[in-house]
Amino acid sequence: MRTPAEVISQAIKENRFPEYMLYIFACLFVVAGMALIVWSIYVRGTITGVAGVALSGLSWPAYNATRELRAVNVMLRMLEVPLSMAQTSEEAAKMLTETFAQLFTREMTKRAGK
Repeated sequence: MRTPAEVISQAIKENRFPEYMLYIFACLFVVAGMALIVWSIYVRGTITGVAGVALSGLSWPAYNATRELRAVNVMLRMLEVPLSMAQTSEEAAKMLTETFAQLFTREMTKRAGK
């Protein structure tokens, strides 16, 4: 039987590939956008410059998705503490319920404030 730490570490490990892909896409969008902007300055093309700005702007959704994925990973790590302290499955269920209630209440409050 696997420990809670092993299960959580595996879940976070499975999130690593999408996280790295989002970082790569964000960097590629910025680099390609900047290259288009520089090229548009060189050839004095306004449409190319606008395309470069739009392409650079595509990096923000990737950054936001990466930040949300990191938040999920942190929440998973935070679950590790109450699960490792539980001696029985009933205690684990009670701790998980309390932890989820606290985390989701905090998250909903934060989102309502936006």
